[in-house]
Amino acid sequence: MEPELYRTLRSHYQQHPLGFPTTEGEVELRILERLFNEEEAEMALHLTPRPEAAQRVAGRLERDPEETESLLERMAEKGQILALGKKGSRRYLLVPYIPGVWEFQLGRLDKAFAEDCEAYYAAQARDMFSSATSPVRVVTVEKHIPTSMKVYPFEVASQIVREASRLALADCICRKQQKLLGKTCRKPHESMCLNLSASADYYIERGMGTEVRVDEALRALEKGEKAGLVRTAWLNVQNGPTGLCQCCRCCCHGLRAAYELDIPNALARSNFVPAIDTEQCTGCGSCVDICPMDSLSLDRNDKAVRNPVRCIGCGLCVSACPEGSLSLERVAEEQVVLPPETYTGLMTEIAREKGRSFFYK
Repeated sequence: MEPELYRTLRSHYQQHPLGFPTTEGEVELRILERLFNEEEAEMALHLTPRPEAAQRVAGRLERDPEETESLLERMAEKGQILALGKKGSRRYLLVPYIPGVWEFQLGRLDKAFAEDCEAYYAAQARDMFSSATSPVRVVTVEKHIPTSMKVYPFEVASQIVREASRLALADCICRKQQKLLGKTCRKPHESMCLNLSASADYYIERGMGTEVRVDEALRALEKGEKAGLVRTAWLNVQNGPTGLCQCCRCCCHGLRAAYELDIPNALARSNFVPAIDTEQCTGCGSCVDICPMDSLSLDRNDKAVRNPVRCIGCGLCVSACPEGSLSLERVAEEQVVLPPETYTGLMTEIAREKGRSFFYK
């Protein structure tokens, strides 16, 4: 392997708003060497997050068009890049390490790779979530939202699902990784992550996901809620998120960063919070047990109290309360946050906040 090539590739990925930072032990270089051979690494250096046809890439690099397309197809098959559209008329683009390359390794993850990714986790997460705007958003349990309340489409999981052009369920790579490391998580990981539209196309074509109908997708989301999993949208946009994940705090990237690494911006909180009826509360502790962020506790009178600093507005506590003493309410109007409209808008905003405008001006 040519170490300088992979250091150059690391720098190329680090120019993306979501980052690929350098560590003292350079475990990230081992990750890149696992993912790319030298020919693939060299090609990746010439790709950007802007989709391009193979012919255009070939013309720009003065390469044979057929050979270029063959290489790009191989790279897409290996989960190094994303391919959009049908074969023969595809466009190819560079995707960040997370979300992107990491998730695309679902069928290739082994223990050694899992160990390297775990060694890189903290440094990568601290860099990825260092902007004021988070790339991932909490989507609250919608059945608890009062029907009289104004809601936006991006706040309602069922609407996100129905607006997708295609749906695919895949295993949770985060819980799969932790299982390979010998860490026990009792949350379900099979067919729990929902990929949407172009992401679903990619997963289905490569055998990483199973195409499902709307009703099947909604049942999977309900299963996640019952298991105490936090529903998160990747990405934090109003239009066209790439997926809905169902996350636990012990395994999953964003929620783990918020809980374990105490990074407040790791998750964009929902615009909802639980309201507690203390007279009706019996102090059973069900809400305390299910809260993924330890934001709920019992006071000296055995009444539930909420720590607003830690609450992410997932709504799981409302689902868990057997007495109906919890309900959802919208945060104060001045606290309502609307995410960027599109993926490009989100990346441009994060790039501005981090001072990384190479790909997004």
